[in-house]
Amino acid sequence: MNKISKTMGLMVLAAGLATQASAQSAVEALKLTDTDLIGTARFVSMGGAFTALGGDISTLSQNPAGIGVYRSNEVVTTLTISPQSTQIDNLPGNSRNNKTRVNFDNLGFVGTFNFGNMLLRNINFGVAYNSRKNYARNYRVSYNSLNGSLTNSIAGLCSENPNNLLTANGAYDNVAPWLDILAYDNFLMAYSPTATAANNSYYGLFSQGSTWGNGYLDVRESGYNNEYTFNFGGNVADRVFFGLGLGITDLKYSLVSDYGENLYGATGETEIDATLYPITSSEYSLYNELTLNGTGVNFKAGFIAYVTNSLRIGAAIHTPTYYSVRRTAYGDIINNYIYLENYLETQANSQSSTPVSTQHFSLRTPLRFMVGASYQIGYKALVSADYEYTAYSRMKLSDENGYEETYSYDNSDIRDYLKNTHTVRLGGEYRVTPQLSLRVGYSFTSSPVSDEWLDNTSYVPTAGTLPSYTLNRTKNNYSGGIGYRFKHVYIDVAYLHRRTSEEVMAYSAIPDKNISGSEKAHLITKNNNIILTFGVKF
Repeated sequence: MNKISKTMGLMVLAAGLATQASAQSAVEALKLTDTDLIGTARFVSMGGAFTALGGDISTLSQNPAGIGVYRSNEVVTTLTISPQSTQIDNLPGNSRNNKTRVNFDNLGFVGTFNFGNMLLRNINFGVAYNSRKNYARNYRVSYNSLNGSLTNSIAGLCSENPNNLLTANGAYDNVAPWLDILAYDNFLMAYSPTATAANNSYYGLFSQGSTWGNGYLDVRESGYNNEYTFNFGGNVADRVFFGLGLGITDLKYSLVSDYGENLYGATGETEIDATLYPITSSEYSLYNELTLNGTGVNFKAGFIAYVTNSLRIGAAIHTPTYYSVRRTAYGDIINNYIYLENYLETQANSQSSTPVSTQHFSLRTPLRFMVGASYQIGYKALVSADYEYTAYSRMKLSDENGYEETYSYDNSDIRDYLKNTHTVRLGGEYRVTPQLSLRVGYSFTSSPVSDEWLDNTSYVPTAGTLPSYTLNRTKNNYSGGIGYRFKHVYIDVAYLHRRTSEEVMAYSAIPDKNISGSEKAHLITKNNNIILTFGVKF
């Protein structure tokens, strides 16, 4: 009959076609490589500035030479209570989202073999679980007055193909992008038979000056990035400490998003029995589910050395983490619209979805290099400072067979639009009594994203049917804490305030086609963590 009130039976498609919904993107790779300041209460309270300090289980994932500083066996674990708030601070009508979670952030053991007064004073080994990132977060963006539409963006990206490539078997036989297929089959865009090579062949529902409306973006994220470390290190004459580490990472990132627009005075068309009728309004939603599961491996090496009895320096290098990732995705569009037939308004709806697609790929994360220095002031205080360089522009995507050419466009985006980041960490500790210590810290990480993407002056490709994305601006961590040492037991408590600034886009602008993107939303995520660490030395 026609395409009104229908659901497409796409599950009959071949598995090879299903993978077309799952191309990779630079912004997705960036999401998988982001880490936070997480660790023991002492480590966090001093801003993570431990490259030249060591002696903490969290350093096994930072500078493996820190294991050489240990003089006794130790078991340690950490629990974090993490109240979180998210809010869009630059668009009216957006409310704060609050959530509190409890996380188990690390567990580790260090064993020590002492050799007395020999040149090699001790050899140590350690195993630890350290959390590197918790992805759990919810946020909503409300767009009270749209100045454009996702439908125009999709239409602008469609190749200059005749309309039969986006219908029936023609679309699948020619491997058209799934977002194009869903949009066309749900009347979010239409083919223009009068188009020329210089103009778009398709047009969306939004026309400047005659179309108005509002929209929303709901996002729910969850998941983790954890590392299991196996370290070996030693102490040479109480002056130089060295360490090597093997890290095995386990990550899972899940996202559920719902983007919708309510458009009035629309410019689309619907087809009934081979006759076209104008669409005057549309209330549609694009729903996406995405899950990324991966395992990876990396290696670390580092040293710490006394320059004087008070001054220590340290350095460490981390190889890229080599990930194998499985990507599972699903997309769905529902369109409730009104069209004119014989000058009468008629309500109709349409719905279609992609099959659940699964794809495997490989990701090489950035190389990391860090240096640090610490200074001890008598027996009462110490200060420390770190600098870390992370080479985001050197990341690489490849298919499961190792061919980078499969993702040549995405790797080009990584090289051209991602920047190498700079992290500064500062920490201090004051010993009030031999048992009681007070601590303070701060860390800052620069944006890994180019100004062209942040300012929305260059098109940002995304993966599959998911057009929305976030781009990191800066990350600031402010921390403080207290610790108490008994004879063989210690307890540390820390407070961390993390403020992360990001740009949220429901869809990207296409500047070379003069198509605007969604209104840019400034997302502020704040965490106010209470961290409790319990350790036993023996």
